[in-house]
Amino acid sequence: MGVVYEARDPNIDRVVALKVLRQDRITSETFVKRFLKEAKVVGRLSHPRIVTIYDVGEDQGTIYIAMEFLEGVPLSDLIRDKKLNADEVVELGTQIAATLEYAHQKGVIHRDVKPSNIVVRPDGQIKITDFGIAHIEDPSATLQTQAGEIMGTPAYMSPEQVQGHPVDCRSDLFSLGNSR
Repeated sequence: MGVVYEARDPNIDRVVALKVLRQDRITSETFVKRFLKEAKVVGRLSHPRIVTIYDVGEDQGTIYIAMEFLEGVPLSDLIRDKKLNADEVVELGTQIAATLEYAHQKGVIHRDVKPSNIVVRPDGQIKITDFGIAHIEDPSATLQTQAGEIMGTPAYMSPEQVQGHPVDCRSDLFSLGNSR
């Protein structure tokens, strides 16, 4: 839905990740709302292992989310390039599960847990990114997934996601356990 660039915030001279809604998606109000929903979702989460959002807005027809620039490598690259030992797998899995537990306690279901959405920093700590299709457990929310709507990455989706059924925290745990 978006493209991420490395950018510099000139106001505070800080490197940021700038996620920009693709131009072909701007014409759809649904895509714009979904894109902006990511900022709202992450904005309600304040955790050292979840990417931080700094700003969201529109400038000259470009809709963007400015967020923390992460140094490190996606877990997908790490497991492709290196065979992790059991201790490393347990350490990373524990960090991811604890971070997801925090999000779940705040009423957020990620719905797209996969290795490419987890960045491993040089210090071995993880950061979970890309809450673009997250589900907020909020009955007053105006933008919810329609019944039967299937969202996620097929290789990591829980059975209930594949079938278009409602999801809960167990869906994220299934995806975490399915990550390879």
